[in-house]
Amino acid sequence: MNINKLIKLVETLRKKCPWDREQTLNSLKNNIIEESYELVEAIDNNDISAIKEEIGDIVFLGFFLAKVFEEEKDISFDELILSTVKKYKDKHPHVFKEENFSDQDAVLKFWQKSKDDIFAGIPKILPALLAAKIIQERTSKLGFDWETHRGPLEKINEEIKEIERSKSAEDVFEEFGDLLFACVNFSRHVSIDPEDALRYANKKFVKRFRKVMEELKRRGKDIEVTDLEEMDRIWDEIKEQDE
Repeated sequence: MNINKLIKLVETLRKKCPWDREQTLNSLKNNIIEESYELVEAIDNNDISAIKEEIGDIVFLGFFLAKVFEEEKDISFDELILSTVKKYKDKHPHVFKEENFSDQDAVLKFWQKSKDDIFAGIPKILPALLAAKIIQERTSKLGFDWETHRGPLEKINEEIKEIERSKSAEDVFEEFGDLLFACVNFSRHVSIDPEDALRYANKKFVKRFRKVMEELKRRGKDIEVTDLEEMDRIWDEIKEQDE
């Protein structure tokens, strides 16, 4: 099997490459994050070649991490595989046992009820928007949620008013966090991924601002000494063209 070639590759690199030999679980943390985001970007761009490459990188990294884990913690690859298989079989009693779930919501509710703490397993280093979405999804499965998108939309307006009434930086900090949390809740109710939406907004802003700089350059003007009013006019012109 080709998977054996990958295992052999990892073992060889671990023995013979000075860089690979020195890696630890701790030193590879940033690699895990980097590879994950590279795959997300490839998927967003619908770049099939890049998706193939990035999935391959993640598969390789998974096997490499398993090898490092085995050496550092004396947990064999077989033990890791068996525990993973057991975990996912236990999570799917409707597939491997006699349980019956009517739809995916029922499956998700089962997963949440099987946890002693519904917030267990949410990494503290997750992007905050994603973490908020997961937290809200989990409490929603237990019935703590608005019935429609109108609830979080009203909450957004409420939080904006609270920011306007804030009297200190600490109050603004707290209310702004509440506003973001409410925005994520709204996005969830209208089936919009907040991370995707914000990435798209970032991309759109960068694209338009580059056009503003190009237009100023065409006019022979230096952006650093151009007043905001003129930049706003150019921005609005570009926005109208885009629409």
